[in-house]
Amino acid sequence: MNDIDFTLCSVPMLYSRNKSKEYQERIIKKLTVLLAFMKANDLLKANPFNSDGSLNKDFILKKSDATADGVEIFKKVIPGWFSYLDKGGNIDNITRLEKGLEKIRKPA
Repeated sequence: MNDIDFTLCSVPMLYSRNKSKEYQERIIKKLTVLLAFMKANDLLKANPFNSDGSLNKDFILKKSDATADGVEIFKKVIPGWFSYLDKGGNIDNITRLEKGLEKIRKPA
């Protein structure tokens, strides 16, 4: 079962869930911050950004495109960060992501 290359994050799916311009802008901002954090911390094998630095709206992150730590952060940290954002949290506050990654990378 571990060899299934499941989708971790689908920009087009999340973007298309609501036609509201405000919703779409917020989703792009959330995913830009999240994927920039992941890229900066070497959690991605694929580049989610266009050459101009904008988020590629067709980007789909598969398990095979993420490192083992990248998959773990999706399991253990990102749901809490999204919940925090849904309650009105600051999109640019990536402290939860940083602390979560630190715990994942901390030797047992």
